[in-house]
Amino acid sequence: MFASLEAAAIKLIKHKFSIKTEIIDTDTELSLCVYSVYDGITVHSHTQDLTPLVESFRKRLHKP
Repeated sequence: MFASLEAAAIKLIKHKFSIKTEIIDTDTELSLCVYSVYDGITVHSHTQDLTPLVESFRKRLHKP
């Protein structure tokens, strides 16, 4: 009985949960924002600076 209730709860949560991303690209910032959304409400967000990644790619592309 508990297993079926647990499975139903997980299914409900999974149906209402999503991850959304946004890239911020301005003259002063290049970042990836990740939003964890449950039932239309953002419950957590995280912003990652992408500048080090871009610099790493530049170095690789310009390697002799």
